[in-house]
Amino acid sequence: MAYTIQINHGGVEKRDKVLLYLRERVIKEGTFRATFTATEQRGLPCIVVKTVRLVKAKPYCGNHPGECEVTGRKKPNSTYLEWNDWIKFHNIINRSLNRFRVDADVWSNPQDVSGKMWIRKGIKPRVKWDWEEKLTYGSMFRRVIRIWNQGTPDQF
Repeated sequence: MAYTIQINHGGVEKRDKVLLYLRERVIKEGTFRATFTATEQRGLPCIVVKTVRLVKAKPYCGNHPGECEVTGRKKPNSTYLEWNDWIKFHNIINRSLNRFRVDADVWSNPQDVSGKMWIRKGIKPRVKWDWEEKLTYGSMFRRVIRIWNQGTPDQF
């Protein structure tokens, strides 16, 4: 899942300062590793974040919101992030941008969501992360799926 940090004000200098700090911060935190790349999109300086992974593998059951409902089965170890891991990573990004008072739009495009998953809008970091459960029906079954909230105004 690619992550975009679009710097709205402050130009390339602000982007480069944030980029350097983010790289250092992620290493210092010691939980995540990621690739940070400076770029431009639509004439605005951006940082694209790719290949976000955990430093240490842990049991993984999927990238779903909320607690895991799968119990009693052994989960394979992986460095992929789950819901709570993503929230921790989002918080590192937002704290880093707050440190420099950056006006930036930050979003990701997860496969599970149609459209952008907002992490930050301007100077407002996202502070609430939730989902809703929806009952779906198939020809032979019915099940509850969790749908991520992409970032409504009350979450910033």
